[in-house]
Amino acid sequence: MGYSASQAKAFIEHIAPLIQREGFARGYSIVSTTIAQAVIEGACATSKLARDYHNHFGMKCGKSYKGKSVNMRTKEEYTPGTLTDIRDNFRAYDSDVEGVEGYYDFINAKRYANLREAKTYRQFAEYLKADGWATSSTYVNTLCNTVKKYDLTRFDEKNIHISYFPKYEGNYDSIVMALASVGADSDITYRRSIYNANFTDTYTGSAKQNTSMLVLLKQGILIKP
Repeated sequence: MGYSASQAKAFIEHIAPLIQREGFARGYSIVSTTIAQAVIEGACATSKLARDYHNHFGMKCGKSYKGKSVNMRTKEEYTPGTLTDIRDNFRAYDSDVEGVEGYYDFINAKRYANLREAKTYRQFAEYLKADGWATSSTYVNTLCNTVKKYDLTRFDEKNIHISYFPKYEGNYDSIVMALASVGADSDITYRRSIYNANFTDTYTGSAKQNTSMLVLLKQGILIKP
């Protein structure tokens, strides 16, 4: 599936901070390879699984998963050089934030424990392949070439490319009051820019959207626009 250079740039600018935030919080040193996974697995959010179900990593359900899912076609390379068409159940999420959290929940399994030890993007890619993430015989090289093509290692530096609002520890249930309490502008124009920095759907000012921002603000992980 193809995507343009402008689509790739916009997608990386959106997904990288979300992956940085979650990856660093969970103890991973390398996030560049994970960003590359999102680029190639979901084709920069142009695949149906990524665009409609916020699964940018091609994660299947497995036996222990109890969340939302969708049945879709995919290709597997069980024999080197030969692609086999199959149908399988894939994990589905309500937002990109949840999708990224779901990815890190997925690799929290014992089989992927070595990923926390990875010190380079290639080592992370090699561990992924060895742990059984993908059947593709070229998966490691594809990931590494993607990292190099888009200079994704720049995102492995903590706290350089992402800034958060101060953690809100008060009792307000209003995002307007909570933002004001941490010294931030709370008018609807600025709230829209905040929402766009953290989520992908269009901000309408709904109670659900405002609550989503408030949850992140209370956790100290609401990204500044």
